[in-house]
Amino acid sequence: MAMGSGSDTSVDNSNASGASDKTGTESDNVVMVGGSFEKDGLKGTVNDADTDFTDYDDPYGFYKPGDGKKYVKADFSFENNGKSDAYVSSADFSCYADNESCDQSFIASVNEFSGDTLSTGRKINFSVVFAVPVDAESIELEYTANIWSSEKVIIKLQ
Repeated sequence: MAMGSGSDTSVDNSNASGASDKTGTESDNVVMVGGSFEKDGLKGTVNDADTDFTDYDDPYGFYKPGDGKKYVKADFSFENNGKSDAYVSSADFSCYADNESCDQSFIASVNEFSGDTLSTGRKINFSVVFAVPVDAESIELEYTANIWSSEKVIIKLQ
């Protein structure tokens, strides 16, 4: 893929808004729910998001988000269209609410995935969950597309 600004991550929000919006510059690496991104043959799609996630099993109260917090959940699918194995991890994601870092939460009934290596042609689906302030106006995830260049894809949830 030939892209600008030294970035070779492509973004496609055609499923998110109905009109194709393929971009490739680093400042344009923004994806909405329903959109997708691709880096070195690894295609990620933001399938769904819930900015007030409460539908999880918690019979003993272990997973309460804490005072003044709520959970947000984003569902992803990744497909390796490249020529070599690709590693996907929930640790590749960070969350920011109103530009403040938020903690990732691991809820056994929801996001048991931590990471996996995908062979060419293989797919995986998983969710990430973060605890954010209940009054957050902006919620974004950052996906680290390349740890060596710190290249990121921004996923706007709210």
